[in-house]
Amino acid sequence: MARQKYPVGVQNFEGLIKDGYLYIDKTEYIYNLVNTGKYVFLSRPRRFGKSLLMSTLEAYFKGQKELFKGLAIYNLEKEWKKCPVFHFDFSGFNPDSSESLGYILERHFIEWESLYGKTEETLDFNSRFALLLRRAYERTGERAVVLIDEYDAPLVSTLDKPESYEKMFELLKSVYSNLKSSDAYIRFGMLTGVSRFSRMSVFSGLNNLMDITFDKKFSAICGITEEELKSRLRPGIENLALELGIGYSEALVELKRNYDGYHFSAKSPDVYNPFSLLTALSKEEIGSYWYLTGSPTFLIKAMRNGDFYLPRLLNGKADEVALSVNDSYRKNPVALLFQTGYLTIKGYDSFYREFKLGLPNKEVADGFFKEMLDVYADDTGGSGLSAIRSMEASARKGEPEDMMSRLQSFMASIPYHLTRNKPEIYFENNLYIIFRLIGLTAHTEWHTSDGRIDLLIDTPHFLYVIELKLNGSAEEAFSQIEAKDYPLQFRHDGKKIFKIGVNFSSKTRTLDSWIIG
Repeated sequence: MARQKYPVGVQNFEGLIKDGYLYIDKTEYIYNLVNTGKYVFLSRPRRFGKSLLMSTLEAYFKGQKELFKGLAIYNLEKEWKKCPVFHFDFSGFNPDSSESLGYILERHFIEWESLYGKTEETLDFNSRFALLLRRAYERTGERAVVLIDEYDAPLVSTLDKPESYEKMFELLKSVYSNLKSSDAYIRFGMLTGVSRFSRMSVFSGLNNLMDITFDKKFSAICGITEEELKSRLRPGIENLALELGIGYSEALVELKRNYDGYHFSAKSPDVYNPFSLLTALSKEEIGSYWYLTGSPTFLIKAMRNGDFYLPRLLNGKADEVALSVNDSYRKNPVALLFQTGYLTIKGYDSFYREFKLGLPNKEVADGFFKEMLDVYADDTGGSGLSAIRSMEASARKGEPEDMMSRLQSFMASIPYHLTRNKPEIYFENNLYIIFRLIGLTAHTEWHTSDGRIDLLIDTPHFLYVIELKLNGSAEEAFSQIEAKDYPLQFRHDGKKIFKIGVNFSSKTRTLDSWIIG
């Protein structure tokens, strides 16, 4: 079968086209975008195609018409004017590398000053950029285009380092302020990033900034839709299916389960993570690709140190304003979880104008809960995952006593310093993490006609109805299951039901007793 050339990690549009890589045509979005607003902001998770989008915009504004032959914009655009383009790229910024933010800016400015002239005066970045914008207009007769890719990368990467963060903030602020002060010399400006920092001058100073993050017209400007998958990637899906020994339809199901599920507006189409999807088709193997490229460990640790009940946090609601800003991830990490791609929109309440949130797909859920296990149970060595697999085997075989004994041993192994301040939250969150990692269907706070079940574990042949107590008794927990008859709604499912009353002791930091019925 034919092998398509997938642009995994390819972020340069000109190179992509000339080297014959597959390109999912997003140029109609670009045409509509540049003819709609002057200043644009787009937030999307990392590895979602933002850099390729900005590179495509650069080629368009440089008038490189030949690169767009066969694409939608080729016939839509009639003028193809060549403009001076100032393209800042912070996508590869690493606070731990030898390349400081100042060094990266200096490199950009030296290149542009070689084109448009340099003054002999010693000026700061703010003044140099203002001068460049004016001189570019004077020399070319065309107003400039300013593209700032991953504008917030230096900020997000130093959120847990206040001193470094403030230095980055002030330096970037001085450069970005030119979008307002030099407006007369700018034709179009666009910023992409993960978070919207409300203190940044570009957001407080530009009255005409158009934020398209939640705009349904641009929901699929990055990423790959179901329609694009089926129309452009069929050969790759067929090759994957052949390699896995399954049919085409089954391969589609696997790709959807692992990489689909993102939504960026109330009426967004399903959007696949492009990096993971294209990597899977290139390697002809289902794997965790996006998550392995890096995760915000500082955010996970902040969640551990806060009083956050994970099931509610990961299945909550928020409005557009709450999801747009990034004021304090320590007080409320939901916005940053959404912006970084760990949560996505799962529904919309038009009355309250709130989005229902959830984990997008299996790849993200598996990676997220493994990361949570590392920081919640100090399981960097991986022994916890081995213990969890043993619990899964017991649950699937209908051996609740063995499952609970293994769970007791694992909980007792968690270091004391991690649990001493909030044992109840730790107990509940660890159970949730463990049973999500087991790979079985786990529901917390399952509602019944007479209350709610603390934990419901569903296997192909067995159902576990679990009631939890903290510093109480297993008898009390079991009696509640009996009194409220929690299993009633499941009696016609054809599965054997186990009722388990559990008590957790904050003194021993593990399960001290349980009753199975």
